[in-house]
Order: sequence, then C-alpha cells, then structure tokens
Amino acid sequence: MKRLASGTIALAFGALLVGAGGARAQQTAAAPQQDTRPGLAVLDFEIGLAMGQPREDYDALRRGLASLTVAEVAANPGVRVVERAQLQQILQEQNLGHEGRVDSMSLARIGRLIGARYMVTGTLFDNHGNLRIDTRVFDTETSQILKTESVRGKWDDLYDMVPRLAQLLMRDASLPPLERHAMQEFRQQNPAPPTQAVMAYSRAVLYADRGDTQHAVEQYRRALQIFPQYTQPKVDCNRLQAGACS
Repeated sequence: MKRLASGTIALAFGALLVGAGGARAQQTAAAPQQDTRPGLAVLDFEIGLAMGQPREDYDALRRGLASLTVAEVAANPGVRVVERAQLQQILQEQNLGHEGRVDSMSLARIGRLIGARYMVTGTLFDNHGNLRIDTRVFDTETSQILKTESVRGKWDDLYDMVPRLAQLLMRDASLPPLERHAMQEFRQQNPAPPTQAVMAYSRAVLYADRGDTQHAVEQYRRALQIFPQYTQPKVDCNRLQAGACS
C-alpha cells in the first residue's frame, strides 16, 4: 500500500510538472515578438514665417502637416511610426513641446520614453503662398542631428510637399524605400487632396487637440466633402468618434 501511495504521489507530481511545463510553453508561444524596427516620431511643426493666411490657419497646419507626414512614413513597413496621440501625451506629461523648449536633451529624453530612434522637427515658412518646410532628423541614441532637409512648394499645391518630405526623412533615417508597386498602390489609395481639403483636415486636428470633438468632426466631414477620396480624415474622424465619418 505504501508503495502504491508513493507511486500515485509520484505520478501526480509528474503530472503537475508536465502541466506547469505546458503552461510555460503556452505562455512563451503566446508572448508577442518584440518589434525591432526603428521608431520614428514627428513633432508638430513650428511656424517660421506667416505671411498670407490667418494666424489660426498656420496653427492648424502645424498639426495637420505633421500628422500627414506621419501617415506617409507609416506606409513603409521598415519603420515603427509613433502615433501622434501617444507623442502628444508624453509631451504634456513632461511639460514639453512649447515653442522654444524642445532642445537636443529634451528630444533624446522624449525618444527614450516613446521608444523612438529618430525624432523629426520641422518649420513652415509661408511668404505669400511660396512655401518652404525645413526639417531636422535627430538621432536619440547619439543625440546628434543626422540631416537637415528643405522642400518647397506653392500654397495651391500644399499637399504635394508631404510625400517629398516623407521620402527625404526615410532616406535620412536609412530606411529602405518602398518597392515601386507598393508605392504605386499607396498613391492610388491616397491621392493628393486639394489645399482646401488639407486645411479642413488640419483644422480638424487642431479642434481635436483642443478637445472640441464636435467641431473636429465637422471639419473632418468638410475635408471629405471637398475630396471624398481623402483617406486620412475618415480614419482620424472614426478614431475620434466611432462611425462619425462612415
């Protein structure tokens, strides 16, 4: 009887070990793989020269152009783009992001907090419809500026600057370019909207930042009314309020 009891206990103990091992194997299998792609974040642009439009339009463009640049870069599977909402939350928690307050040390700290290898800052200049965007790509690991770039355009073709800017940023971050067929597919799904639609989208982002959901949704819908093929307003609108721009 003692031998039988001992054998039963041994079998039960072995079953526990097997069960524990199986549970650990299941946990290991279920554990998500770590995303090893380099992270990239785009700060809201600053305004270096504002001549030609109302001041609030420039305040909207600071946010809108940054958000559109993020969407363009995110098409590249070789990079992990930090969502603008996550970046804004960190900036608010750290009391950073106000004009003149984001220096090299701050950029490095923000990058570490959000897991971004690269931080992008930009400045928009508007001289009566002649536009220029200057950008800097900052490496948070080395605390150095990798590259400065400039793109130029006209007010009537405002959006055309965004894809060119995104291409330069990806090159400066040593990211592989999109394959030709992937780029063509992305462009077909995201055709260039007119400036009026870009401004409506940018105002929507501004209102969303202010917590004014009603006016944000109105401007998202306005952008889609002007240009129904405009993908980004629909995505951001439904993220802000489910079904608002279905």
